[in-house]
Amino acid sequence: MVAKTALVTGGSDRIGKGIALQLAKMGYNILLHYNSSKERAAQTQQEVQALGVVCETVQLNFGVRQDWAAFFEQISERFDIEILVNNASDFSQSNFATPSDDLLFHHFHINFVSAYGLTKAFSQQKSKGLIINLLDTKVTQNDTIHLDYILSKKTLHEFTKISALELAPNFRVNGIAPGLVLPPKEEGLDYLWKKAKDIPLQIIGDLAQIQNAVVFLVSNQFITGQIIYVNGGEHL
Repeated sequence: MVAKTALVTGGSDRIGKGIALQLAKMGYNILLHYNSSKERAAQTQQEVQALGVVCETVQLNFGVRQDWAAFFEQISERFDIEILVNNASDFSQSNFATPSDDLLFHHFHINFVSAYGLTKAFSQQKSKGLIINLLDTKVTQNDTIHLDYILSKKTLHEFTKISALELAPNFRVNGIAPGLVLPPKEEGLDYLWKKAKDIPLQIIGDLAQIQNAVVFLVSNQFITGQIIYVNGGEHL
């Protein structure tokens, strides 16, 4: 039996995991994508299944070219994908002094090209659906400390709006741009609190606030082409 499902890319950990768990609570079966985090994906799978829904994991390397049409044909035999969450991302520093364009292509493949390909395949093979793209508050800034990363996220930001217009009325496409929600893996919460002094609300967020944004976008049928900044006003 084909069941309603949400596909969450980069869903094994952090924000992707939080979104997968929230959608499971809302009754969606979960197709959980991961690249190399097999053990974390298996743990998340168990947590999702404990909520009473089906969860399967799928391993794909977004750093290389994929046949997205074939991918969707394969999974559609068992899952009725209603929601696509483009969350998979990689983040590393680069700037104008970085000696090659390797990081540019790396970030674009993972942060943008995967979402681009999945969005096109989803819209071509399904009659309707919801797409949520995970962005970054820094898309409103011109940060050159993470030059290649932010260029890929800015491109995804614009693609979100282009897709919302092109794919309406049958598909809704929106973005969520987190701010100080999770520290880098090598840092603790003190890292976020120091940065919070410079944003309007002077507090930090958490995964629950990202999950609330997902609930809003799923439930509000009159919203498309919007970017929700979950960032304490940092984008201002």
